[in-house]
Amino acid sequence: MKHAFIALIFSLCSASANAVDPAVMEKGKVQFMMCVACHGKEGEGTAAAPPLAGSEWVMGPAENLIRIQLRGLRGPITVKGREYDIAGGMAPMAYQRDEQIAAVLTYVRQSFGNNAPAVEPAQVAALRDEVGKPQLTVADLVPHGGAVPASAAPPSNKYANLDEDKSFPRWAVIGIIVALLAGLGLWLAKSK
Repeated sequence: MKHAFIALIFSLCSASANAVDPAVMEKGKVQFMMCVACHGKEGEGTAAAPPLAGSEWVMGPAENLIRIQLRGLRGPITVKGREYDIAGGMAPMAYQRDEQIAAVLTYVRQSFGNNAPAVEPAQVAALRDEVGKPQLTVADLVPHGGAVPASAAPPSNKYANLDEDKSFPRWAVIGIIVALLAGLGLWLAKSK
């Protein structure tokens, strides 16, 4: 019954799939500033996180992205044919309001060459019971089908060689990013 309700909300919310309010895109762009440190300014990915540009996961079911925002993600994930296994994974961002999560996911699904339907706050609200559960793994996600539309041509990955550079340990980069994000989260929580 619960899954049927969620499917109904998702189908109703995607009726106006590509008619995205410019104000939502602007809010999403602002929210995306927290994502830049790991996913790159143009969603190209970094040593800390996989690309969002042209990602089959971004173009797939919105439910996956919402659940990742609410619970985080750990373990290996293959994006555009390359496996990523980031120590600690992605932290949950459940402290954000439904409107904030919907806006940033809509921005990501409509930017960087991606062209997927918008995410509505009601879709996020329908999955709020995910909060507090353990980080997700790929096995917990809805299969995306693997196809990435040709129109989702990602920008070149200028960070592709970071994995090869041993001069600065990868764990240090990830630690710095996690510390920055935690500080930003605390600052945002206190400013409310």
